[in-house]
Amino acid sequence: MRMTTRRLSAVIPLALCLLLSPGCDKGPDQLRDAEATYRELIDRRVSPMDPAWDPVIAAFDAIAKDSKARPAADQRIAAIRGLRGKLPPRPLATPGATGAGTTEADAKRAACEALAIRLGQTPEGPEREPLHAALETCHNELVRLEAHSHPPGEHAHDHGGEPGHPAPQGQP
Repeated sequence: MRMTTRRLSAVIPLALCLLLSPGCDKGPDQLRDAEATYRELIDRRVSPMDPAWDPVIAAFDAIAKDSKARPAADQRIAAIRGLRGKLPPRPLATPGATGAGTTEADAKRAACEALAIRLGQTPEGPEREPLHAALETCHNELVRLEAHSHPPGEHAHDHGGEPGHPAPQGQP
């Protein structure tokens, strides 16, 4: 009985040492290998949509859930999947200004912004279509205004004569 107890008392610390030692966690090695491939693809500027990233995701995902390297692997997986997601839509409007001293284009930009906000707050359904049409009309008017607007101090006649008068000799 004593001999069995001595053997157990000698084996238990050895078993615990092997189980709890950092050499048992293969996660850091797996993470290092996956990181190398990850960096190589980044250096080569491979698009996140490219199938070359699939094995990298799989390598990060193969790291054990209880590994100390798993949080870093989860961060990499989330980053790759985030880049593979849909791009955010273009803004419906850019900020405008109202009040004294604003140009007609700034006022129109502010009107487009207000329509875009209303459209964004309106739930899906038939109520959105008139707002969408009004916003499209507003955008078209804004483009027209911006195409014909001139910075302060610059007038149309600075580019070849006053309206109604012929252009001076040598100018188109």
